[in-house]
Amino acid sequence: MPRKDLITYPKKVSYRKHTGMTAWLLHRITGVILGLYLIFHILGKAGVAEWFTSLTANAGVRAVVFLTFIYHAFNGFRIVLIDFSNGAEKGVFAKQFMVVIFLVIVVFIIGAIPIFS
Repeated sequence: MPRKDLITYPKKVSYRKHTGMTAWLLHRITGVILGLYLIFHILGKAGVAEWFTSLTANAGVRAVVFLTFIYHAFNGFRIVLIDFSNGAEKGVFAKQFMVVIFLVIVVFIIGAIPIFS
């Protein structure tokens, strides 16, 4: 039986939200969206799901797909940087996530011009 004086518990045990959790969750959500898009795109081109082809003709849907793609791509590149460099250090991680968000916004603004015109 462990000694009670050696075990310390924090006053409040809870799950702390941080940028890593947000990046992870957004990466998974965008991955699922892109996977479903790919499946339905193939089915739509094969003539099985014509409704999807007409749905993706909408500029708003194309903009959402473009937004999910650029976030997933930039965040994937950030993950590669973390794996092969010192990107997992404290303080660097949040800065990298903010850079990803900034790049996504800039690329989306530039790339959405042809979508809506």
